[in-house]
Amino acid sequence: MSRYVIRTYKVPVPVELYPLCSELNRIAARIYNKTMSLVKKIKNKKGFWLSPNTAQKYILRWSSAIDIHTHSKQAMVQLYFQALNSYFVAVKTNPHAKPPYKRKNFLPFIWKNQAIKLLPDGKVKLSMGRNREPFVIPTTLPAGTTIRQAKLVYEAGRYYLHLAIEVKSEHKRGQSQKVMSVDVGILRPITCFDGSEVISYHGGVLNSILRYRNKRLADIQRALSRCQKGSRRYKKLSRAKRRVLYKTRNQINDVLHKITSHFIGLCVQKNIGTIVVGDITNIRERTNGNDNFNQKLHQWAFRKLMSQIEYKAQIFGIEVVRISEAHTSKTCPVCGTQNRPSGRNYKCAGCGFEYHRDGVGAINIWKRYLGTKSQVVAGLAPARGVRFNPHLCGHGAISAPWKAA
Repeated sequence: MSRYVIRTYKVPVPVELYPLCSELNRIAARIYNKTMSLVKKIKNKKGFWLSPNTAQKYILRWSSAIDIHTHSKQAMVQLYFQALNSYFVAVKTNPHAKPPYKRKNFLPFIWKNQAIKLLPDGKVKLSMGRNREPFVIPTTLPAGTTIRQAKLVYEAGRYYLHLAIEVKSEHKRGQSQKVMSVDVGILRPITCFDGSEVISYHGGVLNSILRYRNKRLADIQRALSRCQKGSRRYKKLSRAKRRVLYKTRNQINDVLHKITSHFIGLCVQKNIGTIVVGDITNIRERTNGNDNFNQKLHQWAFRKLMSQIEYKAQIFGIEVVRISEAHTSKTCPVCGTQNRPSGRNYKCAGCGFEYHRDGVGAINIWKRYLGTKSQVVAGLAPARGVRFNPHLCGHGAISAPWKAA
């Protein structure tokens, strides 16, 4: 039976439409601000939070003179209430949390699926209401593609249309009982074990980008501290800072996507049914070290890595499970003795077992999930490394962006 998952398709907007894009994003911010003002006013005067349906009815009457699609107005109201719901969750553990209060000058304009139509020539027609011409953007989407939502996003001086499209997957969940365990790390983003071999993805390129970003930002920030705020040189350095952040963010995303795409392709090739990942939630609160270690820890993009693994695994019907990874890098998988590893190598003081430290973590996560006590490491080959090659970019299990170390 076919399944569908949602993927984001990014389309650049023609330059001649930029004035209209700016107008739409201002309108989105205006509706959002009015919703926020209304809810806060009722809360202060009446003492209760306005419901989303009541707020939506009021906003639709208030914005009747604004010529945009009604569902786009509803989307802006729903966007505010999503932020408000996040506040309700946060205030349970943090009594000092504040509800949304900052007014917006611009917000991404949203079209729902009722306002979106894909034309036979691949162009996307976005309704602007009854009295305005539709917003038309050329794309390369094939006919019959289902678009759930469109969002107009401003990034680094350019406008893009983010289309949430349905992607069909013929793979069925639970086809295989095979398990792949994953130990995530800073130096080795992914180290995995499937019961027969350990594969470790090298993170040298990723860490070099982070080091470059830190040095460039330190230089720029040092120069900014010597400038008068608002001066010509201050504005020039601020633009340079934004360029560095935008460029390095794209490079980091590119490397992470290639790591996770290759890993998921490897799981498909090995017919893996379940990916088990060590849960490292709140690791930043639980761990402390010197300044160098803390900087690496707080720049570790493990949430982004996990998000990419989860949604890409979903496409192929692979289940992703998180379990506790406590002491998995310290426990010997042969005799169960706990040792403190030195560097990247693990050596057991009890039985003399030696292996790659992250590989030991992946093996113990695999054993913990399956509840097995067998010596799966008997005769295990050394960990196989996978090194990133930026000149051979591609997507898939065996294709070009990777080369065995």
